[in-house]
Amino acid sequence: MDILIKMAYDKKKQIAFQNLYLDSDVRDKFLLRSALVQALKNCPQLIPNNTKDWILCVLSQYNKPEEDTMRVFQGICKYINKQFSFGLLDEKIQWKDSCEIADSCLIGISFFREHFEFLHEYRSAPSVEYYSKAGAKAFHILGFEELSEDFNNWTEFIHREFIIQ
Repeated sequence: MDILIKMAYDKKKQIAFQNLYLDSDVRDKFLLRSALVQALKNCPQLIPNNTKDWILCVLSQYNKPEEDTMRVFQGICKYINKQFSFGLLDEKIQWKDSCEIADSCLIGISFFREHFEFLHEYRSAPSVEYYSKAGAKAFHILGFEELSEDFNNWTEFIHREFIIQ
């Protein structure tokens, strides 16, 4: 995160921001990460060099409970360097576990919504709504009730904030 702070602020503000961050509780750290994202909105070199810090800072903007935000962060990071597999079944045509279903539905809908709408319309694949319900149910089973209830808003937020070109 130090690199992000250096990119956003001059030396004096860097020290002040870092001191404030170190002296903050978890909730305030999320607010500071959110402020950092605003300061770095137009820095294209961020993503390749600071991927995970940038993702967490962006997710912090949504202002949801830390536990939910960290769970979404974990789900996104899981697929950064891994082949993405969307759906409820694995390659052996067996049910995925709830954790895998929650993550794949969250990532699939958030980043590839248009593709799945196309598959539903032209290939008779299940609808985005179907996968939204499956993802929400999986998060509920995992004990993330608030994330489950807010699943559609999470996917919309991620879709809006993480634009894939």
